[in-house]
Amino acid sequence: MIQLRGVERADLDALFALDHKCFPPGIAYSRADLRYYLSHPRSFSVVAEDAAKSIVGFAIAESCLEGGKRIGHVITIDVTPEARRNGLGCMLMDALLDRLRNVGTTKVRLEVAIDNAGAQAFYQQLGFVKTGRIRGFYQGKLDALTMEKLLT
Repeated sequence: MIQLRGVERADLDALFALDHKCFPPGIAYSRADLRYYLSHPRSFSVVAEDAAKSIVGFAIAESCLEGGKRIGHVITIDVTPEARRNGLGCMLMDALLDRLRNVGTTKVRLEVAIDNAGAQAFYQQLGFVKTGRIRGFYQGKLDALTMEKLLT
């Protein structure tokens, strides 16, 4: 059984370890970056715990004003390899999207590595559409696709 909850200050080390388990160097966030996103007033996070109270996933998003409209940005979504393909990613994204809607966000954006076909398919399944490409987004070497979804 999975429970979702807000992030706690004591979660930083576990979230850092999980992010480095999910993403290679250069894509995974530094401890300082995670600390920044977890504490920034525009950001919000959700943590997924299993029955043993172990963190099996988390997601971070932010919301800001752009041209007078509230726009969301998915910073990261991380799920342990053992917990993948069981709906946890959808649970985390649903929680983020609900929170974005609740603060009046009209659309949400994200970046995904050009070589991560699984993540691209996951986001497309959730209604995100490809909107562009950022050359050298990851370490100046790997391109990212930009994707967005309108929220109603």
